[in-house]
Amino acid sequence: MEKLVEKAKAKDSGATEEIIEKFKYLIFKEASRYHIKDYELEDLVQHGYLSVIKAIAMYKLGSNSFYGYCINSIRMNFKALLKGQIKHFREVPNNEMLDFDTAGDYEFTLEDEVIAYTEVKKLYASLDTLEPFEREVIERYYLLDQSLGEIACDSDKSYHQFARIKKKALEKLRALM
Repeated sequence: MEKLVEKAKAKDSGATEEIIEKFKYLIFKEASRYHIKDYELEDLVQHGYLSVIKAIAMYKLGSNSFYGYCINSIRMNFKALLKGQIKHFREVPNNEMLDFDTAGDYEFTLEDEVIAYTEVKKLYASLDTLEPFEREVIERYYLLDQSLGEIACDSDKSYHQFARIKKKALEKLRALM
């Protein structure tokens, strides 16, 4: 298996496909265990394949066992997806892991722009539901980069009151998003 991983790391797409084939049944099994909003089984299976590619890219040759490493990677990535920690595989820090055939910088696709636009629209709609003082705290803290202490200096409320206001506003936003 080490030799196969070494070939895959050398950008041999046949070796990568062979490794994915070895983990295909585990990926189907794991994907069928999860029911995640807005994801169909095919999406989850695709996520499992991407987990194998990511494991190949991140595996250090000569380390223990690639089998164990890859199985753990697949399961952990499904759990992370469930927790909402992975929004898109492109969040991986190394672009070379995504495309073994071409080198170069990643350019945003139309799909990326549509997703970003939709998310921003949802955020603005959610911000509109906040109380005016909550929205002001969020805007000053995140957009104007002011600390809660600076915000408190301009008001008769304490730092701790603003911390609670900010926390409540973020909870509201999370619930709406």
